[in-house]
Amino acid sequence: MNIQSYGPYNAKPSLGNEATKTGASGKGQFAEVLKQYASDMNTDVKSASKQAEHLAVTGEGNMSETLIAMKQASLSFQLMLSARNKMMDAYREVIRMQV
Repeated sequence: MNIQSYGPYNAKPSLGNEATKTGASGKGQFAEVLKQYASDMNTDVKSASKQAEHLAVTGEGNMSETLIAMKQASLSFQLMLSARNKMMDAYREVIRMQV
């Protein structure tokens, strides 16, 4: 397989590349990424809750779509919780460092 025959990857630039070009600080950028992930997780949870409530009250809707939305919300929450725990562990480790 010849890897060099493939063209360049033309994906949207990541948040890190944009910050490098504009000269933005990494501190504010990281906070914005976390806020966006938290907002996305919150949206997933609210959407799943609305779908489940609509299905339970009216009996209308698709059960499988509701279950998929609930699982997606659960995974989003678990991901945010895991990220928070990792950040807290890193913070505790930095605090314990002796200068």
